[in-house]
Amino acid sequence: MKILNALDQFFGRNHDRRMERPHGIAYWLTDNPSFPVSLTLALQHLAIQSIYFVVPIAAAASVTSDPAEITRFLCLSILAAAIWQGLQLVARGWVGSGYPIPGTHTAALLSAYALAGHLGCGFGGIAAMVLITGVAAILLTFALGRLRIVLPNEIAGVVVMLIGVSLIGLAAVQLGLQPGGTPRGPQAVAVVIGAIIIMALVALSKTKAARLAVLIGALVSILPALWLGEGTPNAAAILAARPWFALPSPWLPDFGAVSAAPLAAYLLSLVALMATATGSFVVLQRAADGGWNRPDASPLRRGLLANGIGIAFAGLIGGAPPGPATAAVGLSVATGTLARRVVWLGVPLLVIVALCPKLAALFVLMPAPVKAAMLLYVSGFIMAQGCQLATARLLDTRRTLVVALGLSAGVLVAVAPLAFQASVPALASPLSFGAVIAFLVNFLTLPLVAQRVELKLPLDSAAGTLADEWFANLAAGWGLRARTSVNVSHALDELIGLLMMRRVLQLQLEARWAEDRVEINLAWQGEPIPHASRRARVEDLTGEADAMEGFAVWMATREAKSFTQSQSAGTCSAKLVFED
Repeated sequence: MKILNALDQFFGRNHDRRMERPHGIAYWLTDNPSFPVSLTLALQHLAIQSIYFVVPIAAAASVTSDPAEITRFLCLSILAAAIWQGLQLVARGWVGSGYPIPGTHTAALLSAYALAGHLGCGFGGIAAMVLITGVAAILLTFALGRLRIVLPNEIAGVVVMLIGVSLIGLAAVQLGLQPGGTPRGPQAVAVVIGAIIIMALVALSKTKAARLAVLIGALVSILPALWLGEGTPNAAAILAARPWFALPSPWLPDFGAVSAAPLAAYLLSLVALMATATGSFVVLQRAADGGWNRPDASPLRRGLLANGIGIAFAGLIGGAPPGPATAAVGLSVATGTLARRVVWLGVPLLVIVALCPKLAALFVLMPAPVKAAMLLYVSGFIMAQGCQLATARLLDTRRTLVVALGLSAGVLVAVAPLAFQASVPALASPLSFGAVIAFLVNFLTLPLVAQRVELKLPLDSAAGTLADEWFANLAAGWGLRARTSVNVSHALDELIGLLMMRRVLQLQLEARWAEDRVEINLAWQGEPIPHASRRARVEDLTGEADAMEGFAVWMATREAKSFTQSQSAGTCSAKLVFED
């Protein structure tokens, strides 16, 4: 029973903060757009998700050159993404963030696949390593009690920005601009520029079509791209060779083929995978909540648990690890379409594509310049969201180091990928290396964060002013949010006034800052103060002394995360905890 209570405390939905509908949203979480509108929006998400189909294709190509095996791997990977997407949408129980986040695949694992293919692990060995990675992700979720310390906004922001950088890298690959590639001609550049202009014009049109800007821009650009000769060679023959329906045969995990070096690469990628998921959850949470001021931990934990289960399922069937389609999340935020119904409809669409190799091939055969335009357009929105995440809190020197070094490490890999592929292939992706560096800088500098300051405060007529000035200086030095500083100062004013009414002569104050929270400890000689009133009533202000004191305690503690008291040898102690 205690275990169940602990799990409910950790994952339970009754601890979720109530969300407020923000202004300017076309479709909120619980809205139900008409079926034609929902289907159109789901198809737009699918168009974005299909861009990432190049990731499992590239991963499989590092293991085999057989088109049939590559297609089989792609279909299994799409099926895993559909399961991941459905798990995130679950709105009851301990699994699933409840947020409408489309699933897809991340480029962070390409170096791990390349290393596994080079060592001859095969798809069975890779499936076993993905399964181990998924189990590790599930276990790590239970270890992240104070999630915001391990994966704070700054790391999530760095990861989201580096996702945008990675998407730009994928766009460069589509245009042949990667090292060793053959750059496409001016026709491809014209298609890219034209497509982005169309997307921007539709987005700025302030019409119902604005939320379909990416899909409209892509569809309008396909015919000019084909006319300019930018289509895939032999596309018709490739499409004709694919069957309409085929149930992909899974690759069972082969633990005998597991190799230490690629397994280490997969496990190291967990930092990027979990930070990417956390970043996407926070981006959606921030966009969907008009009263948002800090991440709500419970949905994030449930989302990370579903993320680990989805990765483990991919390992069981032999597909690529799924994760959030951050580009699709950015699209939802940019267009204000956050309805769960849209993303629920996307789940069967993904399953249909997974069971129809011809449809999967149709998405893959989209002209490369059109794919590049979609990636470049969406990457900007993603990086802007990452900037907002990274700067959600005041950046003191330590937080600035986390962001600066993480971004610098990621960009370094982006501009010099060959050097990393040759020396540290396990970290040869901007997302993986940047996430690991940001995580390490945050972890190693955490001991420098916790600070404690004490004050002996005589309770005279100047006590309230002295306490306010004392904490104001601490808040400025610690880089606390303005709202946190106001809440703490208000609590101190109320409690000091209450203790002065009781004729307490001196108060021992202690403030402790621990990255994501502020703890205020008070000690005095005398009796404990009463518990806070269950609800505020105006008549308490003129009622009995107990009622007045209960009202004062309610005023002092209403914004605190917790409030506890204890008494020992005539000394009373009280502790308030405020989240920052």
